Amino acid sequence: MFTKLAYTGLLYSLLSLPLLAQQAPMSTVPHQQGTKQGQKMADPTIRAQRMTDRLTKELGLDQATSQKVYTAALARAQKIDNIQASPDDNRTKAKALKANADDFKAQLKSILTPDQFTKFESMRGRMRGGRGGMGRPDSDTDQP
Repeated sequence: MFTKLAYTGLLYSLLSLPLLAQQAPMSTVPHQQGTKQGQKMADPTIRAQRMTDRLTKELGLDQATSQKVYTAALARAQKIDNIQASPDDNRTKAKALKANADDFKAQLKSILTPDQFTKFESMRGRMRGGRGGMGRPDSDTDQP
């Protein structure tokens, strides 16, 4: 009698183990850095300040130029958030993001000196090449 009860208990515990090993829902699983699905980007003011700080350091910007860069970067970051939050399809979002990037580049070209803008372009090339993953070619070189 006791052995039958012990075997029954053992059988139930073995069958219930898979229930204990279930994974956590995706919303609680931490993601890697970046803007992976389910992860929110940093606040636009923080992103704009980080970009301004980096450009100020790398390009040697003065205070007035740095403030202009921050204003342009903040507008860009806010537009990015609005585009990402829109219900549009991915193709439409991609076109809007590209237009926003082109607009930001044009603003920087009017703010920075020609030498600073050239350094900015080379920084963009290094950042684009340093992004891990798919080895996406530059949009300037992939089309004839």
